[in-house]
Amino acid sequence: MHTSRLNTLQSNLTHEDPAIRRSAAEDLADGDERAIYPLIKALRDDNLGVQDAAMRSLMSMKNETTAYMVLPLLRENAFLRNTALIILKEMGEIAVPLLYILLDDRDEDIRRFSLDLIHDIQYCNYPDKIVELLIGDPNVNVRSAAAKTIGTLQYKKAIPELIKSLSDDEWVSFSALQALTAMHEDESIDAILNLLENPSETIRCAAIEALGEIRALKATEPLVKHIASAKNHEKIAAIKSLIEIGPLPLLPDISDALMEVLNDEDMENKLIAVKGLASIKHENAIKPIIDLAGSLNISDPDNEDIFLSIRNALQGYGCSNHLIEILKDQKVKFRGKVMAIELMGDMKCATAVPILIDLLNSDYRDIRRSSIKSLGKIDSDESKECLIAAISDHDSHVRKTAVVSLGNIGNMTAFEPLMSMLHNELYSDVIDEFIIALMSINTKLFLDRINEFDSTIQEHASRYESSFNVEA
Repeated sequence: MHTSRLNTLQSNLTHEDPAIRRSAAEDLADGDERAIYPLIKALRDDNLGVQDAAMRSLMSMKNETTAYMVLPLLRENAFLRNTALIILKEMGEIAVPLLYILLDDRDEDIRRFSLDLIHDIQYCNYPDKIVELLIGDPNVNVRSAAAKTIGTLQYKKAIPELIKSLSDDEWVSFSALQALTAMHEDESIDAILNLLENPSETIRCAAIEALGEIRALKATEPLVKHIASAKNHEKIAAIKSLIEIGPLPLLPDISDALMEVLNDEDMENKLIAVKGLASIKHENAIKPIIDLAGSLNISDPDNEDIFLSIRNALQGYGCSNHLIEILKDQKVKFRGKVMAIELMGDMKCATAVPILIDLLNSDYRDIRRSSIKSLGKIDSDESKECLIAAISDHDSHVRKTAVVSLGNIGNMTAFEPLMSMLHNELYSDVIDEFIIALMSINTKLFLDRINEFDSTIQEHASRYESSFNVEA
């Protein structure tokens, strides 16, 4: 940047109009090292827009000089200190060598800020120095920050020191646990298991969660024993970790604890229980799980993923007789029953066919439609006959579902019934599905007989000829 231009912008930084000051701070981003100090001074401007512009300009000037000149702001008031942290973090690896000397600073806050920056930048070429702080710094917050930073850096040579730090102050112990969890190393498991007897509930819960994240198989038995004495969040954490470690042991204590959590008010905890109960195929839980799904308002977008999670978990039961019997239960919530019906089709449960056929007589349209969809996925002659009968249902939505299913099956036995019912169909969208189904079954035969239909149906059929590679 030319000197005259730089001088003009520096002068504008003191202009009485804040808009001009802000514009000058923005333009100085294109300046050289001479612009750094004026921008740092502009961080003290009483206008927030000017402050922000100065900060962003400094962030764009990524070089060692900028980082070096910003460092003193760490000793200023909270606003300037936080601004400096943002700028230095943006500097990235450039700033890290300058932080080394600050790790020996007499001010404990400066040491902690430096560690936090290294943690956020996720790079350091002197990790042993951080280990020194972990084991020898007199300040709890500094030791805690050191542990957290070591975990982010994945410096596995420090695992023995992290294990020793599990016996340190609660906050240091918590950070050391987080670091060891991030490393996923088996040598830390025994030390973490010992924390299950820690007097602090916070540490016990953190240890339980760590064992789950590490997926420590040897922790299964200790966690099962721990459940018997654990309460509330701690019990839920133990169950969650056991599920993550997997497979869950088939013990009464586990199933009883999971059933207890299933009745918890918190939906996240309920889903943990659902996953666990399904993994051990605890059949007494099937109805409560389906009722849970039935209680959800699926018009709420937040419930879509929950509903899907429950559905996926129930598939773990397979074609269970208990699950099939649910289809007969008149007390099961409507939406839950629909889900159970659809599961029968997804899992191709042939043993469910007789019940699904009975449900075709339901007074509820969605029950009939779901049953038709499932029957269409199950390879059964009995199913095909019922689907053919369903194309004459009084409800157009049900007819449409039956037609689509028959088209997907593609069996010639459905051809003539579909041809016959197509003559009587009144709804345009259902006519389209009749045509698609007939062309899926036998394109040539349908087109050879297209003249049996009126001009409306012929026009509909012409729209699909290209999709089935029919020559004109």
